[in-house]
Amino acid sequence: MERKRVAGRFVRQGLDGDGGVQGAGEKAAGADGAAVKGPRPKFCRTFTRARVAEALPEIVERFVEEAKKGSIAHAKMLANLGGLDRGEIQETTKRRGKSAVQKLLEKMTREPEKK
Repeated sequence: MERKRVAGRFVRQGLDGDGGVQGAGEKAAGADGAAVKGPRPKFCRTFTRARVAEALPEIVERFVEEAKKGSIAHAKMLANLGGLDRGEIQETTKRRGKSAVQKLLEKMTREPEKK
């Protein structure tokens, strides 16, 4: 089964590459026959993600301009988006405590038996 690509991205089958979103000029008929504007509720998340992805370069440019002017809120948001606020976070692994058998074996190897 071959996956469809639109603008370099894979899209779901049956959605014609638009994520289920219809253009502004197109109108779909609802269950009652009335014209429906915009995406169906089922595709709102896809529609929103597509719109944000299209506008992201301009959004980031504006954030950079405001941060350069001295806006702390914009600089903080840029740091969050870029992952700069996290720095080098080391993943810590939880260690389980030693079992009774392991503790007993360690104790036996440390202390020689006294007779």
